[in-house]
Formats: sequence, structure tokens, C-alpha cells
Amino acid sequence: MTLETSGQISEPDEFVFPVHTRTIAQIRYDILGQVMTVVYHDGRSRTSTGIQGPAMLRILAQRPLERSPFLLRTVI
Repeated sequence: MTLETSGQISEPDEFVFPVHTRTIAQIRYDILGQVMTVVYHDGRSRTSTGIQGPAMLRILAQRPLERSPFLLRTVI
């Protein structure tokens, strides 16, 4: 089973969240590996490991994402 989100096909344990900011295009999250990948509009990407599900939800709930202290410290 695969999931399709905004034209992107993801694995069953990976979620793709489209983000509409000046620098970030999408955030991908692998549940099993607890890996968060931030994909930028210019094609670059950064990965952080050990991100648990509740922390991921808190990150996504922040507005705007570019001001997230977690993203600023660990990913961006």
C-alpha cells in the first residue's frame, strides 16, 4: 500500500507534508525510522533522526514553520 500526497508517492510508513513557506517545500516523516526530512524549494534536503511522532505533530502545528526553534536548531 502506498500513500499519495500532493502528487508525491510515499511508502506506507512515510508521510509527506507540503509546506508553503519561502524556503521549505515539504516535510517528510518516516514513522518506523523516526526520521524527519526537510526538503527545500531549491532541491536541497536536511535530515534529523530520532524524531518521535508527538514531537513531529508539534513541529507541524507551529506557524510559521520557519520560526520553529526546533527546525532552526536542528534542520534549517
